[in-house]
Amino acid sequence: MGELKMRGRVLVPGIAEGEALVSTESLVWSHGVDPESGLIDDVRVSVCGESVKDKILIYPLGKGSTSGATWMLEAVRCAIINMETELIIVAGAVLSEKLYGKTIPVVDHTDQNPIETIHTGDWIRVNGEEGTIEIIRRK
Repeated sequence: MGELKMRGRVLVPGIAEGEALVSTESLVWSHGVDPESGLIDDVRVSVCGESVKDKILIYPLGKGSTSGATWMLEAVRCAIINMETELIIVAGAVLSEKLYGKTIPVVDHTDQNPIETIHTGDWIRVNGEEGTIEIIRRK
C-alpha cells in the first residue's frame, strides 16, 4: 500500500473519505444515474452498473441539463473530484448541504490528473477545506 497526495481548487468545502470510483468518461446525471439506488445506468460509460453511493467519484466533467443538480444530490453522498467542474455539480453539492445537511466536497483543477492517478478501489480522503486529496492504494 502506498500513499499519494494531490492538491486542487476547492469549489465546495467539506471533508469526506471513501472508496474511489473512477470514470474516464464524462457522466450524464439526468437519466444516466438512478438517483434512488445510485447505480450508473448510462450504457455509454465504462462504469455502467456501478454505484456512486458513498463513493468518492472521480470523472472528467459532467454533462447534461440543469436537472442534473437534483439527480446528483440525491445519488451522491460522499465527494466529487473533477478535472473541470461544471456549475450544475456545484449547485447539487450546495443543495445537498442545505436540504439534507450532508456535505459533498467538490475539488477540481488538481495538480495531477486524477483520472490517471487515482484507481477505482483506492481509499481517498478529500479535505475540501484545504483542497488536499490523500490517496491510499489498495492492492
